[in-house]
Amino acid sequence: MLPFATYSIPETPAVETASAGKWLLFIADQEFSSSQKELIQKIGAAVKADFERDIFSWNMQSGTDASIRALIHPSLQLVISFGMAPRSLGLWIDLQSPGIRFLESFSFILTLPITELEKNAVAKKELWKNMQLFMEMNETQHG
Repeated sequence: MLPFATYSIPETPAVETASAGKWLLFIADQEFSSSQKELIQKIGAAVKADFERDIFSWNMQSGTDASIRALIHPSLQLVISFGMAPRSLGLWIDLQSPGIRFLESFSFILTLPITELEKNAVAKKELWKNMQLFMEMNETQHG
């Protein structure tokens, strides 16, 4: 008999973690409609991501704070947040308006909520510019 107690801690299948190997995370405050899914598929394709193989989506309720720490894994390279400020996700990034920040382990792009982005050509161009910056930085780092 060992001199200390051991306990079996069961794991729950309800734990939501990002799939290993997926490098692009979309965050929104609602489920995507069919037209919005088309838009995010185009956004994924623009950064050369396969929708099934490379992209993980996370939808959280608007107005609630939650941490995305459990979703961050070594293969994650880019987070695109549709209107969800970094602070509301548990990330202390100085990014108050749409833009990009390069972090040590991944890049974070904040853009408008998906419902507003669909209708705003200027915001789409700004998002595209930020995605190009990500691709240039990624190319520099990973060759």
